[in-house]
Amino acid sequence: MMKTPAPLLSLLLAALPLPPTHLTGAEVRLAIDETGGVNGVTIVAGDRNIAVYRPADDSRPAAILTTHGRRDLAAAIDPLPAGARLVVPETARDWFADPDKHWTAWWDKRFDYYDQQVTRLPVRPLAVTDAAKDGDRIDLGGVTFEVLATPGVTRDGIAYLAELDGKLHAFTGNLILAGGRAPDLYSFQDAIPAAKVGAYHGYGGRFSQWIASLTKLKEKKPAVIVPSHGPVIDDPAAAIDAAIDRARKIYANYLSTNALHWYFGAERMRECADRVLGPDAPMEAMPLAEHVDLPPWVQHIGTTKLILSRDKTGFVLDVGGPAPLQTLKQALADGLVTKIEGIWVTHRHNDHTQAVRDAQEAFGCPVYAVQEVADALLEPGAHFSPGISRNAVKSVTVMADGEKLAWREYDFTARFFPGQMLDHGGLLVERQDDSIDPVFFIGDSFSPSGIDDYCLMNRNLMRDDLGYLKCLRIVRSEMPPRTWLVNQHIPHLFRFTPEELDFLERRYRERMALVADFSPWDDVNYAVDEQWAWLFPYGQEVKAGDDFTLTLRVTNYSAQARQITAIPHAPAGLTVSIDGAAEMAIVSYQDGKVILKGRVAPDAAPGVRTITVSLKGDGLHLPHWCEGLVKVVE
Repeated sequence: MMKTPAPLLSLLLAALPLPPTHLTGAEVRLAIDETGGVNGVTIVAGDRNIAVYRPADDSRPAAILTTHGRRDLAAAIDPLPAGARLVVPETARDWFADPDKHWTAWWDKRFDYYDQQVTRLPVRPLAVTDAAKDGDRIDLGGVTFEVLATPGVTRDGIAYLAELDGKLHAFTGNLILAGGRAPDLYSFQDAIPAAKVGAYHGYGGRFSQWIASLTKLKEKKPAVIVPSHGPVIDDPAAAIDAAIDRARKIYANYLSTNALHWYFGAERMRECADRVLGPDAPMEAMPLAEHVDLPPWVQHIGTTKLILSRDKTGFVLDVGGPAPLQTLKQALADGLVTKIEGIWVTHRHNDHTQAVRDAQEAFGCPVYAVQEVADALLEPGAHFSPGISRNAVKSVTVMADGEKLAWREYDFTARFFPGQMLDHGGLLVERQDDSIDPVFFIGDSFSPSGIDDYCLMNRNLMRDDLGYLKCLRIVRSEMPPRTWLVNQHIPHLFRFTPEELDFLERRYRERMALVADFSPWDDVNYAVDEQWAWLFPYGQEVKAGDDFTLTLRVTNYSAQARQITAIPHAPAGLTVSIDGAAEMAIVSYQDGKVILKGRVAPDAAPGVRTITVSLKGDGLHLPHWCEGLVKVVE
């Protein structure tokens, strides 16, 4: 699935003369994985071998250096060779030494979660001997490594610099890939404290740190960069310049269509721009679209909207928590509303769903949603996405895309509307006597300033038949004339002109091309969708001695069919095997699946276990790429 895989090679670099007090020479052996797996580096210094990432050969290293706390790096050195020193970033030490602590906490932390970090983290403990930080100098048998903190793709990234063969070599992990690219875009999601922007809203939030890290690395003037993945970079300065330029173009484009201009204002967005683009760089922003106050028949209650009929019967869109629920109850008690007859849920975020179950029970009314939203309402623990509430709804009436529902004097039309997130719906409301302009309730998908695509973990797919291109087409050509839009957070109606819709689509298509050029994948959606391959259910409770099932779901975003093989890995206390074929032949832009059957050992102690699956095939090797949680209960 990578654009241009490097040929598998094993290079032997000439020995470096060292001062008399050290060993007399060193040679470097590189095993570059052409399929996306972890590269291997072995530095032979006298009778001592030192590995970076993983050994390049069968020699037993005296020490192994790792650059960041991702699962594939940890798995590449598991089991750790006996007696080997393991050097890891100080900020990732716990990930390597005690991953069980994280996964146990993650069982609960994954609900109502808005930190938005990649979950591809270690699952098996390793014996860490050394924790490295910025400025450290590590002498390993005559080869001295300088440590450089390089946050960006990960929060914990470091690089190791060493003089080898008379050239400064930089071992930089996944900081930068050949051609000045990065592994993906979603890894950069993070908070921007200076602009008071949380991680959930932090699209490209670590771009500024990444640019600073790349700039610091460039100032060291390495002759060679050996990344943890992909080909060696033999012109570091050019690659770094290209990487920074790509990031800045993506971010400038993102800001030009950003819904946060409405929510956060010009000053905070200018702060975001300054950090990535520079203080003198222009920041384009679309002027605010036409917007007016809500009409009396639509009441705004936080992220909840209440539609009122002429006889004061109510229909609710989203119930995000105790406060709006209490407001609705009070309106009933005061006689402002005689009855609530239904609840429509726009999407799965907890500020829209947390109290839906309680509201359904309190009002005795049905809950409606499109299928993609209903799935997570009914089984929230089976899914992983930002802000998902653990409060499962007991029943949901599923409405198909385009299905109509007559309610009082209104006609409702359900739409699958994958805007702010992939699992998202919209509800078109029209009055049967045509006495109002139509109103399309779009959840959180647009604001008067643009597109709500600030969280990459929401799976904003960049393709014509899904994501914002689909939403723009629906708004432009599938809505009745003069339709207003309503965002659940905003007490206004708004609508875009044809020229504004043209601007949004043009800029979005430009960004698709920019992101496609930013990473080595053969389709842009691998770079923006962390869950193109994932395990369902994501989390499940199982008793000791019982069986369980997992389904690996894989989307092939590539233009050609793909053959992918699943390789499961089970922790102690569990067994997992493939039920049927491990290979998937997946047509372009279609989904494939593999069924995994598991069993918990009868004597397994209670606690959270993490299962991982590696993906191989068609020039692809992604070790331990996705995970699923099994909590053993009594």
